[in-house]
Amino acid sequence: MNRNNLIGWIFLVICTIAAPLHAQNSVKVKGAQGRWQVSEEITLKEAEERAFMEAKKEALRKAGVMENVWSVFGQISQESGTEFHEAYSQMNVLAIGGMVNVSNKKVEEVWDTNTRSLYKVVTIDAVVQKEEKVDKSYALEVKGVANLYKEGDVFTCTLKVHGTDSYLKFFWFDSTGGALLYPNTYEPNTLLQAEKEYSIPFSNAVDYRMEKQGKESEKINMMMVATKENIPFTDEVTYQNVLKWVYSIPNDKRCAFYDMILIK
Repeated sequence: MNRNNLIGWIFLVICTIAAPLHAQNSVKVKGAQGRWQVSEEITLKEAEERAFMEAKKEALRKAGVMENVWSVFGQISQESGTEFHEAYSQMNVLAIGGMVNVSNKKVEEVWDTNTRSLYKVVTIDAVVQKEEKVDKSYALEVKGVANLYKEGDVFTCTLKVHGTDSYLKFFWFDSTGGALLYPNTYEPNTLLQAEKEYSIPFSNAVDYRMEKQGKESEKINMMMVATKENIPFTDEVTYQNVLKWVYSIPNDKRCAFYDMILIK
């Protein structure tokens, strides 16, 4: 992937993954709910996807996983000819600080009379695997990431690491694979100072421009992972390899930011 010419993508999720390497306990959660408004820009299907993501986050909150919540949109895509056929997985939805295994899912459409708006509401029962060790003062704060971009927009954001000076890895995926966007040729691996705000990209030589492969809207998934120690990522950049790398790092020595965005 050309870092100066990012391509929109449909995220490929593999349902099986190696179990986290650190001690965990299980918490059963019932009735975790998320909702998302349907609008001219957000379709019923997209609203359901986002409501499902919010329900997973709520399950993590109910289980006591309050810091560094990272829920992964569980979408499986399979290519057939020129079309992508999507199915939705209720299994092995991962989160920094916890893993959510969804056992029951209910989807509703609700009309809010106060806002006069239609919402997709998703309610789930789940089992959350909690990692025992956590540094509650350690967090990665990212601002300026929009839910929706137009083709040709340039992606920028700001970030701040709270608690400890850290090293950053910035991953971005597309349908053909993934890329480690930072560090890169123009932006070397640098120790980021705690509580200092940084702009992404770090260098004017790097330009993250949004482009689509087709006429339909594209889904983009991004991960930023901060670590207290300089822990290199050397494998091929695939979703599963990145998760294995994340879970090989003790929970109190890493924090992360995850988001899904759309290009219209």
